[in-house]
Amino acid sequence: MFDIKKLKEDPDINIYSKKQEIHAILKGFANQKKPIVIYPVPFNEEYSTNILKVKDDSITIDSMLPKTGNLRLLDSTYLKASFKFNDNEHFFLSKLYSYEKDEGYFVFDIYKPIEILSLEKRKFFRIEPSVNEPVKLTFFFKNKFFDARVFDLSGEGLSFLLDFPVEKYTVLEGVTVKFPGGLPEITLRLEVRSVTRLDNLKYKLGVKAINIKSKEQDILFRYIFKRQRELVAASKGAL
Repeated sequence: MFDIKKLKEDPDINIYSKKQEIHAILKGFANQKKPIVIYPVPFNEEYSTNILKVKDDSITIDSMLPKTGNLRLLDSTYLKASFKFNDNEHFFLSKLYSYEKDEGYFVFDIYKPIEILSLEKRKFFRIEPSVNEPVKLTFFFKNKFFDARVFDLSGEGLSFLLDFPVEKYTVLEGVTVKFPGGLPEITLRLEVRSVTRLDNLKYKLGVKAINIKSKEQDILFRYIFKRQRELVAASKGAL
């Protein structure tokens, strides 16, 4: 089962919160007549259903078919929904709105979500740098100089910690990324894609490289592959 809170921390997640965008996504998915998976909370069972109608405040879904047992829904039960649309994974949270009979079968109305999370298909896996040999970055922001350690990185982006939040979609210019092991440093333009407040009162920023050049991306990959080999060797007890 997925976790909505953790999903929002993923820099590859887009969050749709405008009513017209949500309506268009749900309507498009309903027209495709593809199954949607419902997870009642706090239960762990998953149910397959379909979106029948998209209304102003609610969505009508077909009778839910469990793998085992029967479905019992309370009006206080939260429903986590998962479906694929336009080759991306989508998620939203809802509750029971009402239910009715339709041609002898019960169908359920659930609240139309106020936001839909869309997980982009990741082009590159992420990897964490060594604590002893960190990847560092430096940049100027609002006429101040900052340096930070990279939390994790992929072939097209990275994340790092700051003591303050930065507005989503802010572009950080001239960010210098410094690698260990003699690799040359690179300079990137980075767009803030996610901002997450952590328990230690720091903020984790997920950023995506804008128009990264092949030379810079090659250096990025050289580090990623080198670090991947280190992790594989460590898992085999070679380090």
